[in-house]
Amino acid sequence: MDLTGHEHPFEKALSIPKEDIEFFLEGMGDVAWADYLLNPRRLRGSDFLMRWSQGVWSEERLKQAVNATGTYFALPYGPSGTAPDNDVRAFELYFERLEQAGLGRLKRPDLLVFRNRDRAMVESIVTELNGIEELPFTSEDNPGMRELLRRAVVAVECENSLWRANMMPDFAAELTPQKRLGGRLGLKKSAVLPTIIIKEEDRNPLLNWQTGQSVPIHVWHAFFDRAYGISLADAERLINRGDIEP
Repeated sequence: MDLTGHEHPFEKALSIPKEDIEFFLEGMGDVAWADYLLNPRRLRGSDFLMRWSQGVWSEERLKQAVNATGTYFALPYGPSGTAPDNDVRAFELYFERLEQAGLGRLKRPDLLVFRNRDRAMVESIVTELNGIEELPFTSEDNPGMRELLRRAVVAVECENSLWRANMMPDFAAELTPQKRLGGRLGLKKSAVLPTIIIKEEDRNPLLNWQTGQSVPIHVWHAFFDRAYGISLADAERLINRGDIEP
């Protein structure tokens, strides 16, 4: 992050959201070192490789799940998905190019989902736009990009966690009346169970993108054994109604 508060897109793509760290630490109970400030943003060595491979793995699994339906297929759209996924150095250089082009603050969903019957047309459009890797460098005002977005059924923001969902302490816990929710059914605030995380820093940019492009966004969170999803519109309704806390 520079003196203006701008975070390099390479570091952002491989950062661990504070929401995920807080959630992870809650599941560990009290530990003495938890009071220290953790800065996971700058990842190097084995930590870097783990975070990079984890992101590639989770996004690929979600794409495969969509493609396996036979009715829909998914294409990478955001920078983290369109960047090279078979070479660490190429991945870093891709984000350097993104930053140098002044697109470091770009926020687009990770995947676009299309109907399988439109596959030939979508692939033709992407080819005319010089391929998947060039999408983040192409303005969404471009006629080809407009046509691509017009054919999208939904856009997907992908999140991932290191947990096995069915081994989390409060997995499948029953809902009970909660005082902080005005007596409505819910879970205790400290519950550790599969949760869909929407990073606070991404919330408004995603809402703005959804409004500007008229494509509904879903947030899908992949664990090692399961995946959960919610539409961004439904998440906002739950937050605004006070059922979940931002």
